Amino acid sequence: MKRGDAVIERVPVTVRWASLDDAAGIARVHVRAWRVAYRDILLWDYLESLSVTQQKRLWQDRLMHGETRVVVAEGDGRVVGFCAWGPCRDTDTVPHQIEIYTLYLDPAYWSCGVGRHLWQHALTEIRQDSPSHISLWVLTANERALRFYRAAGFACDPGSQTSFELGGVTLGEVRLVGTPEELWRGSFPA
Repeated sequence: MKRGDAVIERVPVTVRWASLDDAAGIARVHVRAWRVAYRDILLWDYLESLSVTQQKRLWQDRLMHGETRVVVAEGDGRVVGFCAWGPCRDTDTVPHQIEIYTLYLDPAYWSCGVGRHLWQHALTEIRQDSPSHISLWVLTANERALRFYRAAGFACDPGSQTSFELGGVTLGEVRLVGTPEELWRGSFPA
């Protein structure tokens, strides 16, 4: 992966609980990640309409209220990634299931170990709540995310595939699930 003119092998990052002051950084990462990750999936007009200001307000609200827990990866003095989770919103799941709502990195930090480090830190925190299962929803066209989550130990929840419309495009989505033990043993390469 390139950032500027340098090839990034490993990047030193700190993962910590998010604070209200991180809302702007989270919003920037959120919008930038969507624009790059979904550029071949969603219409460009829709991606261009995403607003860092609007996302900042949403993340401020999530950080001040509600049950969403958020950790951020900080590198080069700024937020470069985040993971948010809370009680599972699905009605057809087992008791004590946690849902990963979002896990995004600034694209400049893809493929250099930051996502794995962020996920492992988040999983350590999640496990302290003793969930029975951990789930997340991912777009079926997002091959990069599917590879990442499968490497982390998630498996497809049979029969969970669904579709919805976003920005004038019909998207497929599938629920991935794993137990904390399965995910702790995830198969990320060393």
